[in-house]
Amino acid sequence: MEREYIKIKKPSPLPSYTHHLKELNDGEWKNWIFYHLLKFYRFHDSKDLLCKIENERKKANPRPEREIAKYIRLWLRNDIEFDSHFQASGEKTNDEIVEGNYDITITNTYWRNKDFHFECKNLDGSKDLTNKYVYYNTYKKDAESKNKFDGGVIRYFNGKYAQKMNFGGMIGFVLKCDVITIKKEIIDRLNVKFHTSPEGDLLKVLDNSIEENDFTFDSYHRRFDSEFMLHHLLLNFQ
Repeated sequence: MEREYIKIKKPSPLPSYTHHLKELNDGEWKNWIFYHLLKFYRFHDSKDLLCKIENERKKANPRPEREIAKYIRLWLRNDIEFDSHFQASGEKTNDEIVEGNYDITITNTYWRNKDFHFECKNLDGSKDLTNKYVYYNTYKKDAESKNKFDGGVIRYFNGKYAQKMNFGGMIGFVLKCDVITIKKEIIDRLNVKFHTSPEGDLLKVLDNSIEENDFTFDSYHRRFDSEFMLHHLLLNFQ
């Protein structure tokens, strides 16, 4: 089923010659990756994916976010246009049985050794999942008996994710509620300072940032005394 409301713009063709590929900037590479993610979102078999989500929910310890991320990676790999230029994997492994640190990593050999990492989280309009998408107190203790904090966004600012990059990605899988309400709740949560402050402090938000789709936005944060950008895609799977 094609979802015509999803706006997609195909970027300029990638160069055929290696030295020209190496000259492309981050924005040009990212535009192609956004194109492929939007292409997946618009053309994937929603009935097939929903069936997999429902089967996952029946398990004793369901992890629908992992099943959806795996589905996206495999869909991309099976797309000839994507596969001719990019690789999609979990971090450090192509083995779908082994779970990596990042849910989706998209790479191209000639992109100056850069990787586009995406952390994926479920969303249903609840405060609990919104916090897990952004930042929450686990109430577990570290070696110094201090509370541990976790969440998708905070991992980019606590020393865990994308330390050599100035951008990263978040993909929210909306399983209940409407996307616009959830987007507002996420942005409200981003305005609450992390325990790493000033690392991660929100500087600004660019709404509808990817091809003017209303299920996307970019958040800009302080990191290492500079600006770090997170690209957010909130995909509706219900």
